[in-house]
Amino acid sequence: MTDDAIRRRRLLAVSLGAAAVLPLAACATAEQEQPDTEFRSPTVTDAPAARNVRDFGAVGDGLADDTAAIAAAAAASEGPPVLYLPAGHYRVTSFPELPDFATVLGDGPDISTLVCETDTTLISLRNRSRVRFSRLGIYMSGPRSTAVVLTECFRCSFDAVVIRGNHLSSNHPQFLAQRGVVLEGNTGGTAFINCDINNFGVGITTSCIQNYVTSSKLTSNFIGVLGTGNDHNAGLALTNVEFVSDHDPKTTDKHLAIDGAANDWWLTNVWFEGADIAVSVGDRERGGPAQFGMVNCKVAARSVAIDLVYCRQPYLANVVFDPDLERPPIELRIDPAGCPEGTAVNLISSAGEDFAPGQFPDRWHVLGRGSMRAPRFEGTIVGRAGRGDADIMQAQGPDGDVRSAVLSSGAWLSDRPEGGVVLKDNDGGYWRLTVSTDGAVRTSPLGRQRPKG
Repeated sequence: MTDDAIRRRRLLAVSLGAAAVLPLAACATAEQEQPDTEFRSPTVTDAPAARNVRDFGAVGDGLADDTAAIAAAAAASEGPPVLYLPAGHYRVTSFPELPDFATVLGDGPDISTLVCETDTTLISLRNRSRVRFSRLGIYMSGPRSTAVVLTECFRCSFDAVVIRGNHLSSNHPQFLAQRGVVLEGNTGGTAFINCDINNFGVGITTSCIQNYVTSSKLTSNFIGVLGTGNDHNAGLALTNVEFVSDHDPKTTDKHLAIDGAANDWWLTNVWFEGADIAVSVGDRERGGPAQFGMVNCKVAARSVAIDLVYCRQPYLANVVFDPDLERPPIELRIDPAGCPEGTAVNLISSAGEDFAPGQFPDRWHVLGRGSMRAPRFEGTIVGRAGRGDADIMQAQGPDGDVRSAVLSSGAWLSDRPEGGVVLKDNDGGYWRLTVSTDGAVRTSPLGRQRPKG
């Protein structure tokens, strides 16, 4: 990895860490940083149902307690509220309960922020549908606090939302109990789009299927995503997502961990770097997911890139492995007892040679650049002739020359004079059948040792 890349990651961690460890109420104390209270978002200007929390007494200076004012704005709506938080830092100790179809809008995740310093769950939704949060920041500083919990909720959405805690290597392990998002109670269809979830003990905890994370980034969480519950339910789909951290082992242990029996996990275009173990799938005692797939992903780690411990159907395609430090990690570790079957297609190592088929358990299907290995077949194997006179099957030597073939007619053909059929007699001796230039079939003794060539 280049020095520039390492410096970039360190700068990222330092900048996020500085934001996290400062007193959150100090985010906007300088007079010149106060937001313009007359600003109106074009998104809500023409929405008559929108409730500007400033109209209900919210100050948004990061010092005043705006909890009651925001609750009053939510209660003032006759139907599903549209709460508008203009640019400002709103210090709160709780957030009002929201009905179905409610919307909470800000002017941007870095300028419309909820700041909570207590050990609490700030936003809790239960049995709700289609609640939306957009262009908003949520900053938590309580060591055991949780930003968002969704229980039995459906089709909720978080769009351009930054959720940030206080976990850093420098304060480890003080904030390991902080949680960013918790999805529980069969919550489903919820999407996180263009979101950032940073500096938590666990960024996302899910025991539900199926929810979605898209075009988002998880940074400097001790565990980025935890699939848990051990009830064959947890699952998640991640597309165009980045997991990043620095090189300090106290910052990030695992980016993605599934700790027991779970459902389907699918990762597409996902980037991992800066963890001890980037991806850990399943547990030897509690089991793992029914399916786990990674397609078009890049994985770097300090010790293990992908650790497949237990999974009924793992699928890896077009995955590139990189070292995170000077010493290459174990790129792919597969427990043959927990993952006896699986598929690997076009895995690429930038730290060494391409993956040899022998690195996989016997029953895996492995397709690499110029090589293929399939497990043993049981039952009838069928080879069907194609168009024309193409062979149904060929046996080739290392140089690519055809040694023998099954022709399109079904006939077996040996293309080498020393080839042919080898038979074993009743006394244990081997004989080769050959054809002379006059067409006579003869036998040649080969001894009692099984021929090797």
